[in-house]
Amino acid sequence: MIGLYYRQNNSRSIHAVNELKKIFDKKGIAYCELNEDSVTEKDCKNVDLFVVFGGDGSVLRATKLALNVIPIIAINTGNVGFLTSYEDGELNKLVDDISADRVKYSLRRLMKVVCNGRSYYALNDAVVVKNHSIDTASECVKLHFYIDDEHVDTYVADGLIISTPTGSTAYALSAGAPIVTPQVDAFVAAPICAHSLHSRPIVFASSSKPEIIVDDSAKECALYVDGAMVERVGRGGSVLIEQGDISVKICDFAENFFNKLSQKLNIWSTSDKPQGRKGKI
Repeated sequence: MIGLYYRQNNSRSIHAVNELKKIFDKKGIAYCELNEDSVTEKDCKNVDLFVVFGGDGSVLRATKLALNVIPIIAINTGNVGFLTSYEDGELNKLVDDISADRVKYSLRRLMKVVCNGRSYYALNDAVVVKNHSIDTASECVKLHFYIDDEHVDTYVADGLIISTPTGSTAYALSAGAPIVTPQVDAFVAAPICAHSLHSRPIVFASSSKPEIIVDDSAKECALYVDGAMVERVGRGGSVLIEQGDISVKICDFAENFFNKLSQKLNIWSTSDKPQGRKGKI
């Protein structure tokens, strides 16, 4: 059974889902529809493959249901889609590849994030920033960063990102961190707008155990895991990170990584340009 995972308020996704359903019906391929906003683990018990429609955010949310069990193929009906492998105009190719067993997957190890006694898993990143939901003032926070109990740096910054290789093309990339290929066993620490010229991104082994501690004088912070706020982190609070024991299987055609990367970066650079202004200057 193939699960069609999509958000019902995305008209581009709905159109692509309907087109794929027509192809599946003609070929006698079994499928079910999974509404991204309401799907539960119970709905996925008979699903052997996720076909995810949307952008990287949809893929991140689907991984929470697919962990260790269900492979994911993502169709780009969003903007850039670093985690997608097909465009919405390639649905016939997708079906042909599935039928001919040509789809290639890679295992992406998840990051385990522990805060306030609770654990979370991240495909992309864990981010500590000031909790703007309770304090709207524009100011930095002070964060102490350790790797294997060794003090690395104290950042006065907007926040700190700890990224997996998968997440290195996401928020960390915008913060000036390097791109890390999926096969590399590493984490990336990237300060966000650090108030110091010496503070730079750091790449370190994923076997290490980084820790972020909020300074006793800092404002309350928030912990975001894969873009979702999950915890409030008070003064002196800490966030512990390590390599997780859970993976997700994603179609990514890894042998074409750099070609895909070049294409996506070019799309990212040009997709939001204004279309021009009319009228007098």
